[in-house]
Amino acid sequence: MQASSAEQAAAIVEVVAAVRDVDYWRAGVLIERFAREADLAGLAALRAALTEEAATAQEP
Repeated sequence: MQASSAEQAAAIVEVVAAVRDVDYWRAGVLIERFAREADLAGLAALRAALTEEAATAQEP
């Protein structure tokens, strides 16, 4: 994960945890908050983390 700061990295972990817990409302709120405050590197890191989580969730 290439987040720009420790705060962004922690926010990404929190979003992925919400998705993993199937708490999509919470994930949406966290993503919205993150997107307002993040820089491009942080957004790219969030995208990579969610893509990895989706790939992992689809594995048998």
